[in-house]
Amino acid sequence: MMEPVLTEEAQEIWDTVLSMSLSFKRETTKGKYIRILSLLMQEQDVKEAGKELVIEAIRMVEGKRFDNHVFRRIEDPATYKRLVIDPKTDLDAYFALPIQVKRWDIPSSKPTKSPKEMKVIAVNGSPRRGGNGDVLIDEALRGAEDAGASVEKIMLQKIKLNFCISCYKCEQPGWAGFCSQKDDVNGVFQKMADSDAIIIGFPVYMGRESGQLCIFFDRWYCLSGGKLGAGKRGMVIGTYGSPFVDSFYDSVIEKVMFILTNFGIEPVEVLSACGFIGVLGGLDDKGKAMILRFPKELEKAYQAGKSLVAGES
Repeated sequence: MMEPVLTEEAQEIWDTVLSMSLSFKRETTKGKYIRILSLLMQEQDVKEAGKELVIEAIRMVEGKRFDNHVFRRIEDPATYKRLVIDPKTDLDAYFALPIQVKRWDIPSSKPTKSPKEMKVIAVNGSPRRGGNGDVLIDEALRGAEDAGASVEKIMLQKIKLNFCISCYKCEQPGWAGFCSQKDDVNGVFQKMADSDAIIIGFPVYMGRESGQLCIFFDRWYCLSGGKLGAGKRGMVIGTYGSPFVDSFYDSVIEKVMFILTNFGIEPVEVLSACGFIGVLGGLDDKGKAMILRFPKELEKAYQAGKSLVAGES
């Protein structure tokens, strides 16, 4: 396949991105980039591709994978420095970061019960009580409770949560109940089964959900076959350090939504919160969650919690 002609600036981006791909897949990945870029060049009737066209082609293949630390740095280096680099060492830059909460626009069904008849269980996959995700979960629960629902929150960090041991006892003929292990998880599963709506909150670590939530999801294997019951409404709250509200990390949140859907839980409300990068790790100088300084952003969680049980936007 003939490689397209690139400007010097575009070639640098091209080489940088390819160097970050897995070595054994590099040629395959390069072929995809070339195919898409060639089509874009043909569509726009250009003989040489600049950096904008190269970035567009790579985004069409990779989605937002390279946005946070490659493309944003190239497209607007001053903003990247102000939002990503400086807050890691400069307190003034850290406190100037704009904390943002995005309430996703997703179609959803209406609840089949009135809020007063509904139970909401929230599961927090963060290791930090009182952190930004925990505060957002509390606000969502407050909204649901103010609408009339009964609510409860469980911190995975505070319960006995074993790894899945792949014993497959839950698949044996005649097996009743949930998991064979004698920790706190079956109690959580029972609360989930008894609930009408489930909130899953977690931080994004290393480009994936937190370890606590990952271990918890592994234990869901015993819930296959509709053991949680049908018709449950779901809410996902994901937080991350990146200051960009439209981010590659949305794909992590989408994966959690997919897991919920597979177990009969319809995600009707989704929040992603960003901007918690920097020297104090998302806390202020008094150890409080930075999100508390942004009441308009917190309000989105409150309204989403009301909508979870009332079906109102």
